[in-house]
Amino acid sequence: MVNMERRMTSKMSLVLFGLVLIFSAKAQGAPPAGGGQGGGAPMGGIGLPPGFLEQNKDYQFPDDITKYSATDFLMLVRRTDIRSSFYDSDMTATITTVSVSPDKGTFVRKEQIFRRDKDDAFLMLTLEPESRKGQGMLRVDNNMWRYDPTSRKFTHTTLKDTYENSTVRNNDFRRWQRSIDYSVEKITTGTLGNYTVIIGELKANNDEVPFPYIRMYIEKDRKIVLKVEEYSLSMKLLRTAYYTQYVQIGNSFVPTVQIFQDGLIPEKRSQVTYTDISTKPVPDYYFTKEYLERVSQ
Repeated sequence: MVNMERRMTSKMSLVLFGLVLIFSAKAQGAPPAGGGQGGGAPMGGIGLPPGFLEQNKDYQFPDDITKYSATDFLMLVRRTDIRSSFYDSDMTATITTVSVSPDKGTFVRKEQIFRRDKDDAFLMLTLEPESRKGQGMLRVDNNMWRYDPTSRKFTHTTLKDTYENSTVRNNDFRRWQRSIDYSVEKITTGTLGNYTVIIGELKANNDEVPFPYIRMYIEKDRKIVLKVEEYSLSMKLLRTAYYTQYVQIGNSFVPTVQIFQDGLIPEKRSQVTYTDISTKPVPDYYFTKEYLERVSQ
């Protein structure tokens, strides 16, 4: 375990402090230059505006990125939302989180997640470390609970809450829906490493999201999110999210390596890695408090 922690921590440090090199590399499994049609089959979903999936499928983006309007950029964000999610299937994966903190050192945690994006639902079960095994988190019907098998009690939590005192938020485990939760304030262009990016500044339109303001960096050709800066109401940088590796699973392009760096304490950061991704159907009863309580025993 110690060697694994060292290897993963070293890898995370290289990623964090060598971002120019990483963003210059070709993202694994990402769509080819020029984009392409992404997202799942047109299905309904909880909390989705009418036409959310259908309208984006054939949307024509300007060839000249300097001509992007606020509507164009919001549709681009919607494209990244749809591509990163699974609206035509369920999703199961193993999540390994390595958190580094100046005062607490390095902590490694492994979970299994079951996601049903069309219902905005997920179940997450802790596998490691042994002392946390059986803990879980459930989101269903716009409610979210943490479960402790020792006390056998459920505690209500929110999307805003931090996960295990790390730089990860509960919101990071759900489907992406920034195009629903935010509106576009400003658009610019630039570069990130060797990539040309469209940069959008967005403002939250509800109080459920963790961050009132965000700045997104989306690669022009492949239309994938590379970086998101997340701000407070006073525009203080609270966190920066890096999406450094993508893998194609069916119609989805999953950000399998995600790094979250604290904006106030740069040495505090977490790397979240998704492996063993499956799109096999998940039984309905998985997304219930009764099942979480039973499987955690």
